[in-house]
Amino acid sequence: MKVLEFARKVLFWTVDFLKGGRVRRHFKDIEYIQSDPNSPKALKRRSEHLGRLMEHAVETVPFYKSLMGGHCTKLEHFPVVDKAFIRENYEKFTSTLYLDKHNHEVSTSGSTGNPFKLLQNKGKRERNIADTLFFSKRSGFELGARLYYLRLWDKQYKKSGWLSKIQNIDMQSVDDINDNSLHKWFTRFERDRSSKNILAYNSALRSIIQYLDKINSEPLKSKTNSVIAMAEGMDDYVRQGIKKYFKIEPLSRYSNSENGIIGQQFYGSRDFEINEASYYVEILDLNRDIPVKSGESGRIVITDLFNYCMPMIRYDTGDVGRVQKDKSGRLVFTVIEGRKMDMFTNTKGEFVSSHIIHHILQFKGIDQFQFVEEDDFSYTIKLKVNDQFDYSNESKVVEKYKTYFGENANIVVEYVKDIPLLLSGKRKLVINNAIKKNNYTKDISQQSPIGSYDLESTK
Repeated sequence: MKVLEFARKVLFWTVDFLKGGRVRRHFKDIEYIQSDPNSPKALKRRSEHLGRLMEHAVETVPFYKSLMGGHCTKLEHFPVVDKAFIRENYEKFTSTLYLDKHNHEVSTSGSTGNPFKLLQNKGKRERNIADTLFFSKRSGFELGARLYYLRLWDKQYKKSGWLSKIQNIDMQSVDDINDNSLHKWFTRFERDRSSKNILAYNSALRSIIQYLDKINSEPLKSKTNSVIAMAEGMDDYVRQGIKKYFKIEPLSRYSNSENGIIGQQFYGSRDFEINEASYYVEILDLNRDIPVKSGESGRIVITDLFNYCMPMIRYDTGDVGRVQKDKSGRLVFTVIEGRKMDMFTNTKGEFVSSHIIHHILQFKGIDQFQFVEEDDFSYTIKLKVNDQFDYSNESKVVEKYKTYFGENANIVVEYVKDIPLLLSGKRKLVINNAIKKNNYTKDISQQSPIGSYDLESTK
């Protein structure tokens, strides 16, 4: 196994070398900056990355060119933008230099439930690969080792069988997690004698720990090199369960689909290392576009330093957090707050990952969506659709979600003019009224994080 892992690592870097060594150069740049972000040379390099991006944006991106008159100014002179604004002005955010080039499309539902797409140039994709390699290595993962990857494997991310074997990835979709699938997963995991690593949604890790608790499992005998939770806050139930069964401290990663890895926890700390090599991070007031004081909560606004196809300058991520200096003097996230998704229960009373809602995006013409579990056996799917939506797909939507909620589920599709905003300015994607009606509060508290993300429950 070790020989094959080493061979995969050598193959990856050989292919990169033959292509010009671009990923390695990005990796070395990240490694250099992250080793000491505040050193004079690192600050100079970070400033150069930011300056080149801003100059490119005002010269080639219609929105910034018209706004800035083609002249590069200070970062604080650029407006704060968000998903909704970019979506409404999509074509104006694409650089004229990249219109005819091969770009990669990234899709995300967004925190508001509005589907959001953007383009990334080749250099940005290479930077993301280098970021992933760097922060994975920080966690104990080595390139070429086996990765057990639990996420929603939709068409955007799903890899072919041969590619997953070459990359040494075991794909487990979170929409197919139950006692039977977990039994099969653990059978593979325990028999595997390679260097094992886990990357998963926190909810998937929770299902794993609950399963091990249910079968009164002993700590696993096979060695695990790293466990990283992504996309959701890691609660202490999961954290302690990973330590108990896998005998390793899990780390939480802060990232999003449209940008990449923004931060990751340090070992032995709840603080997050900020990816200052690839992003410029600001914490702005909740209501005004001005910086907050150190240690105060505010909106996490980032400038992606490497997406030249669609520059995202001062992009409001929709998350709230706190940043302050640690003992070494570097800035770290001490708190990251974001939307917390509820859990569904199916008609058998079993908990189902709320990530299944994102399958709705395979149907074209949906602007907004919201899922409501009204009561036992009863579910409502609210849709705001546009002219591209084919109403004959309604039966397909119902049948699709009966596979998750149960064949005897009563699913109603309701077409609405809009999904009302919460006071926070976001739209809630999942509402579980059944939990409240049936007094499941005590049980669900062990199933998903309740309350705000803080140092005990971070994204």
